[in-house]
Amino acid sequence: MHQGLTAVQTAQVVGELHWATSRLFEVLGLWAGEADRPDIAVSMATSSRHLGWHSSDLADLLPDSVLLEDEVRSEPHSDGVEPAVEAIRAIPGSVERLAVTHRVLLPRLAARCVSIERASSNHADAALARALAFLLADLRRDRDDGEALLGRLLVDVSAVEKTNARVLEAESRLVSVGGLLPLHIPD
Repeated sequence: MHQGLTAVQTAQVVGELHWATSRLFEVLGLWAGEADRPDIAVSMATSSRHLGWHSSDLADLLPDSVLLEDEVRSEPHSDGVEPAVEAIRAIPGSVERLAVTHRVLLPRLAARCVSIERASSNHADAALARALAFLLADLRRDRDDGEALLGRLLVDVSAVEKTNARVLEAESRLVSVGGLLPLHIPD
C-alpha cells in the first residue's frame, strides 16, 4: 500500500491534469468543427466533451490554500509543450487527426493518469482517485471507439502510411519536449 501523495504533489498533479484536459478539450473541439466526415466529427466532439467534463471536475480539486498557491499551476510542465501542442493542432486531415487523438494524445494522458493512480492511495487521495477512475474510463471508451472508427477508415496502404506519418510527427514533437505531461510524480 502506498502512503499516497503529499498535499504539494496533489496540487501539482491536479494542476497538470487540469491543464492537459482543458487544452485537449480545446484542440479536439476545434478538430471536431473542422472534420470533413460526420463520424469523425462526432468522435472528436465526444472525446472533447468528456475532456471538458473532467477538466471541470479537476478544477474542483485544485487546492485553494494560500500555502499551496505557488504549487497550483494549470499550465504546461515545460516551455516547449505549448508550441508542440500548437504544431500538433495544425496537423491536417481528419483521419490523421483522429489517429493522433487516439494513438498519441489520449494514450499519453491515460498513461500519466495511471502513474498518478499508482502513486496515490485510497485513504489519502480518495477524491483524486475517483476523478482519475472516471477520466480513465472515458479515455478507454473513447480510444476504443476511435480505434474502431479508424479500422473502418484505414483500408488502403497509402492512407495507413499517411496517417502513421502524422502519428509519428505528433509523437516526436511530444517526446522532444518531455511529453504532454511530466514523466514522474514531482518530489
